[in-house]
Amino acid sequence: MPIDYDSYGLTDELKAKLKADVEADINGLKAKNSDLIDREKAAKLLADETIVNATKAEEDAKVALAEKEGNIESYKLAVAQRDEKLETITLEFKQKENARAADMAVNEFVSANVSSDPAARAYMESIFRNNIDVVDGAIKPKDVTKSLEDLQKSLVSDEAYSKYIRVDVGSGSGSQGSTGVNGSAKSLSEMNETEQAAYANAHPEQYALAINQGA
Repeated sequence: MPIDYDSYGLTDELKAKLKADVEADINGLKAKNSDLIDREKAAKLLADETIVNATKAEEDAKVALAEKEGNIESYKLAVAQRDEKLETITLEFKQKENARAADMAVNEFVSANVSSDPAARAYMESIFRNNIDVVDGAIKPKDVTKSLEDLQKSLVSDEAYSKYIRVDVGSGSGSQGSTGVNGSAKSLSEMNETEQAAYANAHPEQYALAINQGA
Protein backbone atom coordinates (compact mmCIF):
# COMPACT_ATOMS: atom_id res chain seq x y z
CA MET A 1 0.00 0.00 0.00
CA PRO A 2 1.45 3.41 -0.95
CA ILE A 3 1.94 5.99 1.77
CA ASP A 4 -0.78 8.65 1.99
CA TYR A 5 1.37 11.69 2.68
CA ASP A 6 -1.68 13.97 2.62
CA SER A 7 -3.00 12.34 5.80
CA TYR A 8 -0.19 13.87 7.88
CA GLY A 9 -1.51 17.43 7.50
CA LEU A 10 1.84 18.78 6.31
CA THR A 11 2.63 21.58 3.90
CA ASP A 12 3.54 20.64 0.35
CA GLU A 13 7.19 21.41 1.08
CA LEU A 14 7.27 19.20 4.17
CA LYS A 15 5.35 16.44 2.41
CA ALA A 16 7.88 16.47 -0.40
CA LYS A 17 10.76 16.37 2.08
CA LEU A 18 9.16 13.54 4.09
CA LYS A 19 8.54 11.55 0.92
CA ALA A 20 12.13 12.06 -0.24
CA ASP A 21 13.54 11.17 3.19
CA VAL A 22 11.42 8.02 3.49
CA GLU A 23 12.28 6.83 0.00
CA ALA A 24 15.96 7.57 0.61
CA ASP A 25 15.91 5.68 3.91
CA ILE A 26 14.11 2.69 2.43
CA ASN A 27 16.37 2.58 -0.63
CA GLY A 28 19.42 3.02 1.60
CA LEU A 29 18.39 0.15 3.85
CA LYS A 30 17.64 -2.06 0.86
CA ALA A 31 21.01 -1.23 -0.67
CA LYS A 32 22.90 -1.82 2.59
CA ASN A 33 21.11 -5.08 3.23
CA SER A 34 21.65 -6.26 -0.34
CA ASP A 35 25.31 -5.22 -0.19
CA LEU A 36 25.89 -7.07 3.08
CA ILE A 37 24.22 -10.20 1.74
CA ASP A 38 26.22 -10.02 -1.50
CA ARG A 39 29.49 -9.54 0.38
CA GLU A 40 28.77 -12.42 2.73
CA LYS A 41 27.79 -14.67 -0.16
CA ALA A 42 30.88 -13.71 -2.18
CA ALA A 43 33.16 -14.40 0.80
CA LYS A 44 31.48 -17.76 1.37
CA LEU A 45 31.77 -18.72 -2.29
CA LEU A 46 35.44 -17.72 -2.31
CA ALA A 47 36.12 -19.82 0.79
CA ASP A 48 34.30 -22.80 -0.74
CA GLU A 49 36.15 -22.40 -4.02
CA THR A 50 39.48 -22.26 -2.19
CA ILE A 51 38.70 -25.51 -0.36
CA VAL A 52 37.58 -27.24 -3.57
CA ASN A 53 40.70 -26.10 -5.44
CA ALA A 54 43.00 -27.22 -2.62
CA THR A 55 41.28 -30.60 -2.42
CA LYS A 56 41.42 -31.02 -6.19
CA ALA A 57 45.14 -30.18 -6.26
CA GLU A 58 45.81 -32.73 -3.53
CA GLU A 59 43.80 -35.44 -5.27
CA ASP A 60 45.28 -34.60 -8.68
CA ALA A 61 48.73 -35.14 -7.20
CA LYS A 62 47.69 -38.64 -6.07
CA VAL A 63 46.33 -39.38 -9.55
CA ALA A 64 49.54 -38.10 -11.18
CA LEU A 65 51.67 -40.25 -8.87
CA ALA A 66 49.62 -43.37 -9.64
CA GLU A 67 49.87 -42.62 -13.36
CA LYS A 68 53.63 -42.11 -13.09
CA GLU A 69 54.07 -45.46 -11.31
CA GLY A 70 52.26 -47.14 -14.17
CA ASN A 71 49.91 -49.07 -11.92
CA ILE A 72 46.60 -49.09 -13.81
CA GLU A 73 44.50 -50.25 -10.85
CA SER A 74 46.03 -47.64 -8.52
CA TYR A 75 45.46 -44.97 -11.15
CA LYS A 76 41.79 -45.91 -11.61
CA LEU A 77 41.28 -45.99 -7.85
CA ALA A 78 42.94 -42.57 -7.42
CA VAL A 79 40.72 -41.07 -10.13
CA ALA A 80 37.56 -42.56 -8.60
CA GLN A 81 38.49 -41.35 -5.10
CA ARG A 82 39.27 -37.86 -6.40
CA ASP A 83 35.96 -37.56 -8.26
CA GLU A 84 33.99 -38.91 -5.30
CA LYS A 85 35.64 -36.55 -2.83
CA LEU A 86 35.10 -33.49 -5.03
CA GLU A 87 31.47 -34.46 -5.63
CA THR A 88 30.91 -34.90 -1.88
CA ILE A 89 32.47 -31.54 -1.01
CA THR A 90 30.50 -29.73 -3.71
CA LEU A 91 27.24 -31.31 -2.51
CA GLU A 92 27.99 -30.37 1.10
CA PHE A 93 28.63 -26.74 0.13
CA LYS A 94 25.40 -26.64 -1.89
CA GLN A 95 23.41 -28.04 1.04
CA LYS A 96 24.96 -25.50 3.42
CA GLU A 97 24.18 -22.62 1.04
CA ASN A 98 20.57 -23.80 0.70
CA ALA A 99 20.27 -24.05 4.48
CA ARG A 100 21.70 -20.54 4.89
CA ALA A 101 19.23 -19.16 2.33
CA ALA A 102 16.34 -20.86 4.13
CA ASP A 103 17.47 -19.51 7.51
CA MET A 104 17.63 -15.97 6.11
CA ALA A 105 14.15 -16.24 4.58
CA VAL A 106 12.71 -17.61 7.82
CA ASN A 107 14.38 -14.88 9.88
CA GLU A 108 13.09 -12.14 7.57
CA PHE A 109 9.54 -13.50 7.70
CA VAL A 110 9.52 -13.82 11.49
CA SER A 111 11.19 -10.44 12.08
CA ALA A 112 8.65 -8.66 9.87
CA ASN A 113 5.49 -10.42 10.98
CA VAL A 114 5.67 -12.34 14.26
CA SER A 115 5.34 -11.09 17.83
CA SER A 116 8.37 -11.03 20.11
CA ASP A 117 7.19 -14.01 22.19
CA PRO A 118 9.90 -16.73 21.83
CA ALA A 119 7.36 -19.54 21.64
CA ALA A 120 5.41 -17.73 18.91
CA ARG A 121 8.57 -17.07 16.94
CA ALA A 122 9.72 -20.69 17.21
CA TYR A 123 6.32 -21.97 16.15
CA MET A 124 5.96 -19.64 13.16
CA GLU A 125 9.55 -20.37 12.13
CA SER A 126 8.63 -24.05 11.84
CA ILE A 127 5.38 -23.26 9.99
CA PHE A 128 7.11 -21.03 7.44
CA ARG A 129 10.05 -23.43 7.01
CA ASN A 130 7.69 -26.35 6.40
CA ASN A 131 6.04 -24.41 3.57
CA ILE A 132 9.18 -23.60 1.57
CA ASP A 133 11.77 -25.36 -0.51
CA VAL A 134 15.20 -24.13 -1.58
CA VAL A 135 16.13 -24.65 -5.22
CA ASP A 136 19.71 -23.67 -6.10
CA GLY A 137 19.72 -21.10 -3.31
CA ALA A 138 16.31 -19.63 -4.27
CA ILE A 139 13.36 -19.81 -1.88
CA LYS A 140 10.24 -21.36 -3.41
CA PRO A 141 6.85 -22.13 -1.80
CA LYS A 142 6.04 -25.84 -1.79
CA ASP A 143 2.68 -24.85 -3.20
CA VAL A 144 3.73 -24.07 -6.77
CA THR A 145 0.55 -22.05 -7.34
CA LYS A 146 1.77 -19.41 -4.87
CA SER A 147 4.54 -16.85 -5.00
CA LEU A 148 6.67 -16.28 -1.91
CA GLU A 149 4.72 -13.08 -1.25
CA ASP A 150 1.43 -15.01 -1.55
CA LEU A 151 2.67 -17.55 0.99
CA GLN A 152 3.66 -14.85 3.49
CA LYS A 153 0.32 -13.07 3.12
CA SER A 154 -1.63 -16.29 3.55
CA LEU A 155 0.20 -17.14 6.76
CA VAL A 156 -0.16 -13.75 8.43
CA SER A 157 -3.84 -13.54 7.48
CA ASP A 158 -4.69 -17.09 8.57
CA GLU A 159 -6.94 -16.98 11.65
CA ALA A 160 -5.22 -20.11 12.99
CA TYR A 161 -1.98 -18.15 13.42
CA SER A 162 -3.46 -14.76 14.36
CA LYS A 163 -2.39 -14.91 18.01
CA TYR A 164 1.24 -15.26 16.93
CA ILE A 165 1.22 -12.34 14.46
CA ARG A 166 2.05 -8.75 15.41
CA VAL A 167 -1.01 -6.56 15.84
CA ASP A 168 0.06 -4.19 13.07
CA VAL A 169 0.38 -7.07 10.61
CA GLY A 170 -2.35 -9.62 11.23
CA SER A 171 -5.95 -9.11 10.21
CA GLY A 172 -7.45 -11.63 12.62
CA SER A 173 -9.34 -10.40 15.68
CA GLY A 174 -7.21 -12.55 17.92
CA SER A 175 -3.92 -10.97 16.86
CA GLN A 176 -1.58 -10.13 19.70
CA GLY A 177 1.92 -8.71 19.95
CA SER A 178 4.18 -6.63 22.08
CA THR A 179 4.36 -2.93 21.42
CA GLY A 180 7.24 -1.29 19.62
CA VAL A 181 7.09 0.44 16.25
CA ASN A 182 3.30 0.74 15.90
CA GLY A 183 2.78 -2.56 17.69
CA SER A 184 5.86 -4.36 16.39
CA ALA A 185 8.10 -6.51 18.53
CA LYS A 186 10.91 -3.94 18.52
CA SER A 187 11.39 -0.23 18.17
CA LEU A 188 13.12 0.91 14.98
CA SER A 189 16.31 1.75 16.88
CA GLU A 190 16.41 -1.79 18.27
CA MET A 191 16.22 -3.40 14.84
CA ASN A 192 19.32 -4.32 12.88
CA GLU A 193 19.65 -3.30 9.23
CA THR A 194 18.13 -6.57 7.94
CA GLU A 195 15.12 -6.21 10.23
CA GLN A 196 14.66 -2.55 9.33
CA ALA A 197 14.73 -3.37 5.61
CA ALA A 198 12.19 -6.16 6.10
CA TYR A 199 9.97 -3.86 8.18
CA ALA A 200 10.22 -1.05 5.61
CA ASN A 201 9.26 -3.41 2.79
CA ALA A 202 6.34 -4.92 4.70
CA HIS A 203 5.02 -1.74 6.35
CA PRO A 204 6.01 1.43 4.45
CA GLU A 205 3.42 3.62 6.19
CA GLN A 206 4.38 2.54 9.71
CA TYR A 207 8.04 2.84 8.80
CA ALA A 208 7.49 6.39 7.55
CA LEU A 209 5.76 7.32 10.79
CA ALA A 210 8.52 5.72 12.85
CA ILE A 211 11.20 7.65 10.95
CA ASN A 212 9.23 10.88 11.36
CA GLN A 213 8.78 10.27 15.08
CA GLY A 214 12.35 9.13 15.64
CA ALA A 215 11.31 5.69 16.95
